[in-house]
Amino acid sequence: MIDIFDIVRPGDRVDIETAVADETSQDRKYHITKVYDVGESGEVEVVMPMEKTRTVILSIGVVYDMYFYAGKGIYACTAEVVSRRTENGIAIAVLVPSTELRRHQRREYFRYDCVIGMNARVLSDEESAFYEKHGRLMNIEEPYDKGVIVDLSGGGMRFVTTQEYKQGSLLHCRFILNTKNKMTTYDEVIRVLFADPVANNKASREYRGQFMGMENGEREEIIRFIFEEERKMRAKQSGM
Repeated sequence: MIDIFDIVRPGDRVDIETAVADETSQDRKYHITKVYDVGESGEVEVVMPMEKTRTVILSIGVVYDMYFYAGKGIYACTAEVVSRRTENGIAIAVLVPSTELRRHQRREYFRYDCVIGMNARVLSDEESAFYEKHGRLMNIEEPYDKGVIVDLSGGGMRFVTTQEYKQGSLLHCRFILNTKNKMTTYDEVIRVLFADPVANNKASREYRGQFMGMENGEREEIIRFIFEEERKMRAKQSGM
C-alpha cells in the first residue's frame, strides 16, 4: 500500500475531476489547484480552485477523482469533500480518500519537460462560440504572441509568455514537433486553466492549458513524441 505521507506534499499540483460512472460524461468538472496540507489521518487539504476570477467552492459530499503531480510521478485516488474552512485568507477544502493512492498510468497525463517555441492568439468571442459549437477553428490565422512550452502532455501544456490571458479563455496555439522523423506543425485550441507568476521575472506568466477537441491521431503522435524524447534522454544519461 502506498503511504500518502511519502508521496503528497504541500504545494504539489493536484487535478480534480468529479467522479462519475461514465468517464466520457460531459458533466465531469475539471479543476487544477494545489495541495495545502495533508492531515494526520491522511485527509487532503486543497486550495479552492479558481475559474476565471471566481473562486470555485467545492461542495461538501461531492466525490472527486484526484491526480497528484508528485516528485515521484502522478498518483491518483478518489476522495470526498467533508469540510471547508478559511485560513490566512485562503479558502480550503478538506477531502477524505475513499480509495488507496495508486500510481497513475493514464497515457495522456505522461508529461515531458521541454523548451519548445510556440505562437498563440486569443480567439475572439465569435471564434470561441463557433469552436464550442462546431469543434473546429473558424479561421486558421497566423498566431502572433510568442511563448515557450515548458511541459507537454497528451492532455495539454504548460507554457510561459509575456502575454496576459484570462483564465477560461480559448487560445489557438501553433507549435512544431519532430514526429515520425519529420517536422509536424500542430494548430491546436487550448483552454487556459491556471496562471502563475514566474519567479524572478515579473514580465512573464506561466499558464497551464488543456487541449480541446484534439483528434486522437494527433494526441497519439504527441504521446509517441514524448516517449521517444524520454527514451533518447535515458540513453544519453546511460552513455549508450
